[in-house]
Amino acid sequence: MSRLERLFGRKSGTPAGPDERPRLDLAPLCEALARRRPALERKDVEPVLMRARLADFQRDHGLEPLPPESFLTLCEGLDAEGWRRLALVTSALEESPVGTAVASLAKAQGLEQQVREGFASFAREARLLTLELLGQSPLRLEELARRWAASLGAGLQGETDEESAQRLARLDYAKLLAEAERAKKAAEARQEKLKKLREAQDAKLSPRGKW
Repeated sequence: MSRLERLFGRKSGTPAGPDERPRLDLAPLCEALARRRPALERKDVEPVLMRARLADFQRDHGLEPLPPESFLTLCEGLDAEGWRRLALVTSALEESPVGTAVASLAKAQGLEQQVREGFASFAREARLLTLELLGQSPLRLEELARRWAASLGAGLQGETDEESAQRLARLDYAKLLAEAERAKKAAEARQEKLKKLREAQDAKLSPRGKW
């Protein structure tokens, strides 16, 4: 059992349950993303080449790729980190179980919907999860993998949809940052209140001059 499998508490091959949607195995997916991340961390991704790579995958699975202009329109507004996130998950399609599941979902949903929601919108909306941050924390890598699976409409092996949603909510980096900021402001407010109380007390207790 790998380190990531121990972390996530399951092995490959966990029964998918009654839901017939393709289900991704989280630990191998995270390992695949972790292996590919360093090469992309500071890479300038060429949108045209990115589209060609995704189109090759789609053709290999019997899908007709979107026209180049449609793909680029869907990806409009992606910054450099967004393109890196898109390149990272696209590279994970080379893993046979991942690629097979994603292709199966595309055939069921429609390719344009998958590119829009599972690739372009995913890469845009996960803006806090930079590739540098992913390299610093396995939990952030897990969050990215879970966000991608959710954006694709895929389930995760060994989990119900409710369990997956709850785990993702606990991992939500934006939420954690917001909570930390609220805690910081609350602490600052308490410190300011204590300061004013001390100043008021000092003023009452300070010796009075003689008249």
